[in-house]
Amino acid sequence: MIRRALALLALTAVMGWMAAPAYAVDFSSVFGHEQQNDNFKIIHVQDLATALNDKTIHTFVYDANPQDVREKEGMIPGAVPLSSSGHYDVANTLPHDKSARVVFYCHNLH
Repeated sequence: MIRRALALLALTAVMGWMAAPAYAVDFSSVFGHEQQNDNFKIIHVQDLATALNDKTIHTFVYDANPQDVREKEGMIPGAVPLSSSGHYDVANTLPHDKSARVVFYCHNLH
């Protein structure tokens, strides 16, 4: 009987954990804070080509791939290779112009 209760409890916990993203709450809205729009979006190759041809705003392109992927797959011409995808010197790597368009790319499926 205790095994059955523990198994049911474990199953319920796993199901709750798997469903948690569906029930995620934006606590900023709960506390009355406005959500910021960071203007992040996924773009496609043609979107990047259009952005690079737009002379009204400077576009900076950063390669977030590891070195072995760059060697195998290559890089977009003019892209700046990041030292790592998550740990780089933001102040010295990213543009100082806050109105510039910044594009990061990598080879994963996100």
